[in-house]
Amino acid sequence: MKQYDAMKHISSIQNNEVKKLLSLQLKAKVRKETKLFVVEGRRELMRANQAGYVLEHVYWCPELFEADAFAQWQENINPNQGYTSVDLQVYKKMVFRESTEGVVGILRQKDAILEHYKPKQDALILVLESIEKPGNLGAMLRTADAAAVDAVLITEQHTDVHNPNVIRSSLGGFFTTPVFICDNEEANTFLKNHHFSVFAAILQQSIPYTKATFTQATALVLGSEANGLSSFWRQKHITSIKIPMLGQVDSLNVSVAAAVILYEIQRQRNA
Repeated sequence: MKQYDAMKHISSIQNNEVKKLLSLQLKAKVRKETKLFVVEGRRELMRANQAGYVLEHVYWCPELFEADAFAQWQENINPNQGYTSVDLQVYKKMVFRESTEGVVGILRQKDAILEHYKPKQDALILVLESIEKPGNLGAMLRTADAAAVDAVLITEQHTDVHNPNVIRSSLGGFFTTPVFICDNEEANTFLKNHHFSVFAAILQQSIPYTKATFTQATALVLGSEANGLSSFWRQKHITSIKIPMLGQVDSLNVSVAAAVILYEIQRQRNA
């Protein structure tokens, strides 16, 4: 077990380290300038570590995470600047989610380059254009993990992918599926060069999603909550698919639509 008596301790919410972490939580500009971001929770930090993210510092609240259990959890996690223990009131100030079980960390961002990614022959890629709501983006990253998506391309970015709401709502899915930030042209060129069949959720001139064939290398393209897909994708050689709406509402939330179609893709592939 690690020795805790020598660990630095913070008992004041006015501490500069607390203020630094809060600025990373609240300000996209600070995250962009420092190339750092915040992750809350034991599972999420463990998955980040397994995915090769560099942990700069971890803050631990002994009142929420008992010392022996904490020692076992941290066996394989060695942040660059070590650990700091914090009082419960300080921890509550640092996090947005009280159910994160007593640990919060500062991590270094990764610069994933799309052109370096080599997809497998029958890869499944999710392309998300101009998604605006962090909760939706995080939910789709969670679904991408559950549906065994090979990579997610975020194009014409409207939401900071390191937004704490994205990380939290992904439940660790942010770390388990490769995520690339690019523009539409880069995404389209990549898909064309690797011979993907591209499907987009568009109502006009579309076929029911269950009638499409997804057994080859497949890219599913979804657009923003407010405007759907841009004309860029509508003008490309793609197959338009739709989810039949059986009630009076004319559309599904984009994260729900992603889940429905991705699971149909996997149903076909595993039939």
